[in-house]
Amino acid sequence: MATVLATFKEEVYQQIRRLYLPYTIIDVGFWHQQSFPTLPSGRINYAVVITNAIEIHAEGLMPTMLTDLRDIRPFVARIIKDPRTLNKFVVTYSDVLSQNEIFGLMEEMSAEVIQRKYVSANEIIDSRARHHATLKVEPDNRSVRFASIKEDYIYSKYVRGDNTPAYAAYLGYLDASELYPDFQPRTFKHFVTE
Repeated sequence: MATVLATFKEEVYQQIRRLYLPYTIIDVGFWHQQSFPTLPSGRINYAVVITNAIEIHAEGLMPTMLTDLRDIRPFVARIIKDPRTLNKFVVTYSDVLSQNEIFGLMEEMSAEVIQRKYVSANEIIDSRARHHATLKVEPDNRSVRFASIKEDYIYSKYVRGDNTPAYAAYLGYLDASELYPDFQPRTFKHFVTE
């Protein structure tokens, strides 16, 4: 089953290629700002994008690329003016961490114990299948489409393991950390310290 967002993206990429337009596609992994759990004390709630973020998906072992939102602009500025990236795909990230590592770091730095809600790989697969089945019946239902996209991201990140430098390299992406070794993006630990 193809992902809803991947299908849409591929349609855009094919249209660009049909028109022979120059392009650079940049994948920034997932933002630090959306990748951390909430703390029991609530002291970081001012920075929380996803409330009550305590879910650990598929045992929390799958590594995923992370980028601080504030680093996207300097990454993009370098990438789009670089002739090596013309008609290429480029990936950016500062860290590659699993959910277990993220939760552990948050606990270490906050001195709080974070409650965890475990969601198995089978639960993710079943939920994704239900949302996709509903979307086939209700293709114009925006809430179902959004839920399907969310489930696709969870499946891709935590079950398949698509959001890794190794998979990006397999797909032919250039790695911004190799292109620009002088640029030091903010690490997830630095983000948490702030």
